Amino acid sequence: MEKLYNKSIEVLKSVQLENGGCLASPKGTRYPHIYTRDHAFCTMGFVSAGLFENAKKALEFVWDRQLDNGTFPQRYDTNGKDSSYKPLQVGEIGLMIAALDEYIKATNDLDFVKKYWENIEKGIDYIKNDISKSHGLVYTPNSIHEFPPYENGWEIWANAVSCAALQRVYEMGKLINKKKDNYNELAKNIKNGINNYMWNSRVNSFVKTIRLKESSSVVTDADASTIGLSEFRVIADNDDKMILTIKRLEKELWHPDLGGICRYPKHFGRNNGGWGPWPHFTLMVIRHFIRRGLREESDMYLNWVLSNTYDFFIPEHIATKDEFEDYVKDFTEAGILREDRLVMIENVKKHPKFKQGLAFVTIPLAWPHAEFIRTWNLYKERFY
Repeated sequence: MEKLYNKSIEVLKSVQLENGGCLASPKGTRYPHIYTRDHAFCTMGFVSAGLFENAKKALEFVWDRQLDNGTFPQRYDTNGKDSSYKPLQVGEIGLMIAALDEYIKATNDLDFVKKYWENIEKGIDYIKNDISKSHGLVYTPNSIHEFPPYENGWEIWANAVSCAALQRVYEMGKLINKKKDNYNELAKNIKNGINNYMWNSRVNSFVKTIRLKESSSVVTDADASTIGLSEFRVIADNDDKMILTIKRLEKELWHPDLGGICRYPKHFGRNNGGWGPWPHFTLMVIRHFIRRGLREESDMYLNWVLSNTYDFFIPEHIATKDEFEDYVKDFTEAGILREDRLVMIENVKKHPKFKQGLAFVTIPLAWPHAEFIRTWNLYKERFY
């Protein structure tokens, strides 16, 4: 595990540019851009590893490039220019506040909070404007998994990070005498909305999305993004609802052949490089088990992550060769293979694992390496 930990630190250092931005994956791979979501988790990885200067540079990169409306682009190019192809995501604000909060707790750099306080409030204002008066939930036009049939509504990940952001900014404000009581109340309202409207007793789990536009619907499929409630401490790990939600993820999203937690159930028409497990969501589930003191489950999942690396590099996700070839055929015949997809396909097929029947998609991806750093440090803190 220590070898993977050290390699993960190397990966994070290698993808950080001079301007502080962290590429989602190295140049020459599928994601040579700074995606705000991935960048936030890389920042938290730096904090966990004690690399505070790297974390500070990463924070400055994004907070200095905040949009006028308070949110952040989906992604930046290597020069820090907006290169988004997706609409704004309210969850990005919460993630950057989470990264900032972890940095502050580790360093007590209150000058940083003071410097960016207006930016932080601007971000919170954006969240506040998207809160429903009737349900207390945050509306988002798209979701963490970017699948249109699940979008335009109250989505679980966006609500989890937004709830946490309001609570964390409330606590930060007290540190610099900028107390905002309404932030705390809004956080409580979102949490109440999640418990009152996003818990589904029929499936014994929190739901993915309550859709509001086009055809209104409730998306009750098991989805890895529900782990956000645990990840951002919105619902306690030992809460019965959280335990049942995690059990459902294990039951319905553990890959029957490859192991590991998939992002969502297998659906026709929802194939992005082959359906299969995603290490970074699997690592979030591990942290849930660690916080509950469940070492046996933690060990089993950690060993799965380690066994699905190559030269201690962690992929974005893993698929069977046949699943991956189905994806390539469908997208080729439909004529929708973008340049980044062609790069990904080429890299997957020339990887040694492909001859063994496995598609290691986008390796290394920075995000799961950040998650491993955070998970391994939490594991050692809890069990050693």
